[in-house]
Amino acid sequence: MSVRTRLLSIVLSSSVVLLAIGGGTAVYLVDSARESTEWADLAASTSAPATLMVSAFQEERRLSLLRLAGDPPSTPALVTARQRSDEALAAVIAKGDAARALNPDGSREDIEGYNKLFAMVPTVRGGVDTLQLPPGEVFTFFTQVIGTIVAASVLAARVAPDAKIGIELGYAVEQLRAAEALSQADTLGSVALTNGRMSAAELLDFGRRVGEFRGEVAYSATVLKGTRRAQLDAITASQDWQQVVSMQDALVSRGPVTSDRGDASLPLSLAGWQDASRQVNLALQKLWLGQSVDAQAIARQQGETDSRNALLGGAVVALFAVVAFLIALLLANRFIARMQRLRHDTLELADERMPDLMRRLAAGEKVEAKQESSRLDFGSDELGQVAAAFNRAHLAAVSAAVAEAQTRAGINTVFLNIAHRSQVVVHRQLALLDRAERDEANADQLELLFQLDHLATRSRRNAENLIILGGEQPGRRWRNPVALVDLVRGAIAESMDYTRIQTKPMPEVRIASHAVADVIHLLAELMDNATAFSPPEAQVIVSGVVVGRGVAVEVIDQGLGMSEAELAERNAVLADPPEFSVATLSGSSRLGLFVVAKLAGRHNISVRLAESDYGGVRAVVLIPSALAEAADQSSPISGQFPAVSPRA
Repeated sequence: MSVRTRLLSIVLSSSVVLLAIGGGTAVYLVDSARESTEWADLAASTSAPATLMVSAFQEERRLSLLRLAGDPPSTPALVTARQRSDEALAAVIAKGDAARALNPDGSREDIEGYNKLFAMVPTVRGGVDTLQLPPGEVFTFFTQVIGTIVAASVLAARVAPDAKIGIELGYAVEQLRAAEALSQADTLGSVALTNGRMSAAELLDFGRRVGEFRGEVAYSATVLKGTRRAQLDAITASQDWQQVVSMQDALVSRGPVTSDRGDASLPLSLAGWQDASRQVNLALQKLWLGQSVDAQAIARQQGETDSRNALLGGAVVALFAVVAFLIALLLANRFIARMQRLRHDTLELADERMPDLMRRLAAGEKVEAKQESSRLDFGSDELGQVAAAFNRAHLAAVSAAVAEAQTRAGINTVFLNIAHRSQVVVHRQLALLDRAERDEANADQLELLFQLDHLATRSRRNAENLIILGGEQPGRRWRNPVALVDLVRGAIAESMDYTRIQTKPMPEVRIASHAVADVIHLLAELMDNATAFSPPEAQVIVSGVVVGRGVAVEVIDQGLGMSEAELAERNAVLADPPEFSVATLSGSSRLGLFVVAKLAGRHNISVRLAESDYGGVRAVVLIPSALAEAADQSSPISGQFPAVSPRA
């Protein structure tokens, strides 16, 4: 994985985490807003059926108690009231799923209790029809049925999605309780007026209901605001309200009564009171429904606001994540660009400047290490510190190269000095041997002198090897081109075991004078290697042939040969000779191979090693046409290939 990919992965991971957090928060807020909207929809769907059920069962309660009190006109009206109650109850039961959704954790037991209570309605009605149930039980039962709606309203306020919504809905419950207390007081008063008597206990119960009714209305006046407060004020200022209040006050002021007292002191008739009470009750229920609708509207508005804010917040977080990623991407790209520039500058040092410095040092140029050191400037941050480390490493490398070049130059100077001294001694030795050979008449002594002369010739070649490896030219020079056959004979004469070397006819070609000494030396090294690495009784064959690119001289031995890997390694050195130094030589290296490579490279001569037909090594020396000429310039092919003359 590249550094760019790693950096972008880190940047992208941070942005993805930020985006995930923002998205999760937005989803949570949208879900909460959706809960507010769902709560409002569920509450709205149950409000209307609840209102109908309260009105219907309040009327059925009043008529049922009048039926038990012996009021004949109430019987037909009771049948109609029961039908309305059944319809309202069925509508409320149908909304049981909505009620469970409003409070999924705690509504199951309440709903089951309500259903058991609703299932007793037919039984209670039967007791009313047969006049078998006491009025108190009937009153309590229907009060409990109506109380389920009050309890459901309180429950809706408790599970509201927001405290503000719950408070607003809780304020609406007060009007529902006031309407129920008014209905209860109206029912008790109607029964008392129908019977023509009201005991002290009944009067106390009636007064308690009246007090609850007025207390709930008074409390509502302190919490309601705006339109709903104006609606309540309109109710309390209406004629129906005044009539209801005056009738309640009259009944309380009259005190307990028996059947022998009339109703002359009351301000309204029973029918007028019931009608006024019904109107106030309906107005209070309408106020309750309106306040509930207001709370539901607040929930919907809050849900829409929360959803909008959540989506907006999610969009802002997404925007921040994208912007953060783009900024980080820009910074990462800048950092990567600086790294790429550092890489480019460092490779330029390694591939161009350092090799050029090494070439200049090899050429003997004097170099100051500090002037040649790199100047990579990438600031003071971590990347700049890396560049500074490269600068120090490059300075150390340049200093080491300069020191090595100076050491190599010193060694080379000593090397060449020793070689030149040895060469002078050998030349003087050869001159003395030549004089001794000319003056000696004894054949045995002459043979000994020839052997000494041969050894001296080898010593001269060894001295020339040192001079060649030191980078200078040997001292021998020829003024005119020399025939190839003479070059081969001269190389054989410089070989250690020259008697084992067999030559085949050579092409009549002459080699340029400036290359004669080096070609002799090159061939002598190859012949020495061939005799040294082949059996003592085996011969080394030297042959020459004209080829398209010049003259090829082959030196073939019958030794053990070399493996393919060794041949490839030796041919690589011959094709591109390394700079000679002590470190260049290993334990298995051959000094003559470096000499051959140096001489071949100096004259563009190609030398390649291959396996011979005898299993040994075949060395092919290709002397280019530029170094050769035909012995007979009048030859017909001399113009086409001037380096070759026709064979005799």
